[in-house]
Amino acid sequence: MAAEITGTHPVLIAAAALALGALVAGCSSESPVAVRSSEPSVPSTRATSTASSTPSASEPSPSASPTPSPTGLDRTATPATSSGPLTGRALPDPGAFGAGWVARVDPGSAEDGYTGNGTPVTARDPRDLTQALLPIGCADEAVYADPLPVPRHALEADYAHRASGAHGVALALDFGSDAEATRFVAVYTAALGRCTAGPGGSMVVTRAKAPDGAVASVQVDSAFGTTWRELVVRTGPVVRMVAVEGATTPARSWSAIAAALPPL
Repeated sequence: MAAEITGTHPVLIAAAALALGALVAGCSSESPVAVRSSEPSVPSTRATSTASSTPSASEPSPSASPTPSPTGLDRTATPATSSGPLTGRALPDPGAFGAGWVARVDPGSAEDGYTGNGTPVTARDPRDLTQALLPIGCADEAVYADPLPVPRHALEADYAHRASGAHGVALALDFGSDAEATRFVAVYTAALGRCTAGPGGSMVVTRAKAPDGAVASVQVDSAFGTTWRELVVRTGPVVRMVAVEGATTPARSWSAIAAALPPL
């Protein structure tokens, strides 16, 4: 993810859902906001935020009642636009999603326990983010049995489709080694594969066609009436996750989006 996005994903992821979910009513920015950034660094989840997005670069207000971060990070501090070696250059520009996509500023929310930084690119707390990546509402509790490997660094970029208001989320997760990044993809993919229809479950995940070496899924939450399409691509020690809200939101093919991911 999630990505962030109520009840289902992510989002990507805030997400945190990826439990990431609120829809944007629209994007007032006429021109895309540049996603890539080389500004300084510090960290905070890809959670789906119930807060509405804003295209302005105004200074975010801190969380009213912060809770301690599992990794000791200050959730009231304005997060950086980079995290460790990760900068906005690791994440796709809006045009990679196709026509009509623009960068989106996620202001964060006190309810979700994180703040924004007034730009589309935000460092996230790696542990918080990882805990929020698996979809909520899967019938089989085995989905949540194996903890996901936690990256060393995490960076998120947020997007919106101008016509539909649907959200998009991209994450870059740095695991420090090819082996650990590979293990993350294996554990995450296995968990998604167990999120099938069953008693008491509202979330169903199905595999989708993906480019060689990548994993794609469609995550449908009947409780919230949401659908997220997600792509997972590993490049060395870095895993990038891209999620698009909506079953039919216009977007390029996963092959085209994967090809448009910046080189690392």
